[in-house]
Amino acid sequence: MRAGKPGRLCLWAPAKVNLALDVVGRRPDGYHALRSIIASVSLFDTVLLERAEEGVLEVSWEGAEAPLPLDNTARRAALAFFKQRPGGARIHIIKRIPMEAGLGGGSADAAAVLRGLWRLYGGVDKVCLFSMAQEVGADVPFCLLGGCALAQGIGEQLTPLPPPRLHLLLVKGRAGVSTAALFRGLGSLSCHPDVPAACAALQGPLEGLLPHLENALEPPAAALAPEIPRLKARLLEAGALAACMTGSGAAVAGIFPSRAAARAAWEKFQDVPFRALCRTGYFAV
Repeated sequence: MRAGKPGRLCLWAPAKVNLALDVVGRRPDGYHALRSIIASVSLFDTVLLERAEEGVLEVSWEGAEAPLPLDNTARRAALAFFKQRPGGARIHIIKRIPMEAGLGGGSADAAAVLRGLWRLYGGVDKVCLFSMAQEVGADVPFCLLGGCALAQGIGEQLTPLPPPRLHLLLVKGRAGVSTAALFRGLGSLSCHPDVPAACAALQGPLEGLLPHLENALEPPAAALAPEIPRLKARLLEAGALAACMTGSGAAVAGIFPSRAAARAAWEKFQDVPFRALCRTGYFAV
C-alpha cells in the first residue's frame, strides 16, 4: 500500500493463483467443498480509496474488459464494512487482473477495500474484518491475508503455508469462464490432485512440487473455454516445467525455471489477449 493525502489511500490488490485445487464434495448448503493451495502473485489491481460523507458510496473503475456491474465485490465489501462502522467512501479501481480468469481480481479488490476502510475508519477488530471478507466472497478471506495458504471449505478455512518462489507466465485467451456457470453444471470429475502431497512438497525442491500442480476443475472448464488446453500445451512447448489452469479458469499458469526463461516464453504469446510475467510470494499490505 502507498500512502496518500489524509483521508485517501492507494492500495495494491494482488491476484492469486491456485497451485493445486481439488473438489472434495458438495455441502448441505449447495456449495462445493474445496481443498486448494493458493498463492498471491505480483500482478496487481490498484484501488484508490477516499473517505466521504456518511451514506455516500461511489465505485468506478478503468481498464476492465466489461462495464462495472452494480453488484460488484468492491461495493459489497464497503457495504459490509459500513454495516459495522458507519461512513462513506469513493472508490476507484484500475484493473489489470482480467475478469473470469480464476485469478481472483474481484476478490482482491474487495479485500483491498476492506483493508483500506479499516485503516481509514478503524472501529472493527480483525476477526470482524475477516467475517466481512467471508460475507463478500469465497476468495476474499485469502486475499485479505495474501502469501500462501491451504484453503478448505469454500475457501474460508485457511492454513498458512511457506510461500514458494515461483516464476510464472500467466496467459488467457478471449473466452472467460463464469464460476457460477461452471459449478452449476459440475458433474463427476476425472482428476483429483493430491493436495496434501503438494503441501508437503512446498518445503522441498521445486522438482518435488511440479507433479502435483493440477486443477480438478480444468477439464470441465475446458469444455466452456477450449483455449485452455491449447494454451497449456503452448506453455509446455515454450519451456514451462509445469502448467495448469488457475481457479475456475480461464487463465493458465506456466511455471518456469527462471524469470529469463519466463520472459523468453512471454515473447511467444503476442497473439494472446492477456499475458503477464509474475512471481509468487506476495502478502497483503
